Amino acid sequence: MDLSFAGQLNAMIWMTKNGKGLKPAVYEFPEELDKQTAMAKLETMGLKIDKWTPEQEAYARAYSEGT
Repeated sequence: MDLSFAGQLNAMIWMTKNGKGLKPAVYEFPEELDKQTAMAKLETMGLKIDKWTPEQEAYARAYSEGT
């Protein structure tokens, strides 16, 4: 639950900073904030993850290649 609450808090902070010009709607949580939230959680657990290679990033973006 702490990860969920952290995501909600980050979304509220983002909306406070960037929400003035937005129209009422449902918006996607910015991917960069999602990554920052996840990385902060891993750090609190003493865990680290590897960085993807450019090839891995390209593969992840081109999901159809793996299906």
